[in-house]
Amino acid sequence: MAKSKIIKEFANNEISLEVALNRLIIIASDIENDELAQWAENELNGYHEASKLPVYRIIENTRFLYSGINGNLNVTNAPLQLTEIIGADKLDDKFYIFDGVESLISFVNSQNKYEYAKDLTAYAGIVRAKTGVLCTLIKQVIPINEIVNIISTIKSKLLKVLIALDKEYGCLDKLDIDITHKDPKKVRKINSIIINYIYEDRSIKIGDKNRIDSTDIQSGEKHG
Repeated sequence: MAKSKIIKEFANNEISLEVALNRLIIIASDIENDELAQWAENELNGYHEASKLPVYRIIENTRFLYSGINGNLNVTNAPLQLTEIIGADKLDDKFYIFDGVESLISFVNSQNKYEYAKDLTAYAGIVRAKTGVLCTLIKQVIPINEIVNIISTIKSKLLKVLIALDKEYGCLDKLDIDITHKDPKKVRKINSIIINYIYEDRSIKIGDKNRIDSTDIQSGEKHG
């Protein structure tokens, strides 16, 4: 049974995801797990490179919509086959979620609970040249439940990490873990297992800095 109050508080929604991630950064420093600390920082502050994104932040369930003039019709939020128009080799139709957890949670709690969008109006010239359709707005959207799922996944992974740390090192509430009495090889192995809770799709190298072999992910852009 978990000894740490932080686990019970987090599981019962008595402390926020942001608070729990900040505490994890301190714990990760104590156990010399740089990858874990970086993950927590990225989830708090947002990601800057698509190649660093965990798979749960890459969404394939996306749609392209446009507003503008199609022939004699004024169109608003109509489906657009943008991948076919631009070419699958030139347009990555995945949606990369870069925002930190605070922004994601605020979005879910906002009035606009229908979709999460990225502006792609820059492709309007190509669309007009190839189809004759005049687009005043092109956007890539994902349903709000995808953002909810990301938040839930982060919470689940964080809880697993905290439980594993509690089981191995005891109570985490003092945010002060002494690993000097631990076999360094065992500490590295524990750190790698913990990282694997987060990056379940990636291969793990058990080494001094617990480095992760990144998968090849095409770059994307942050929604605007």
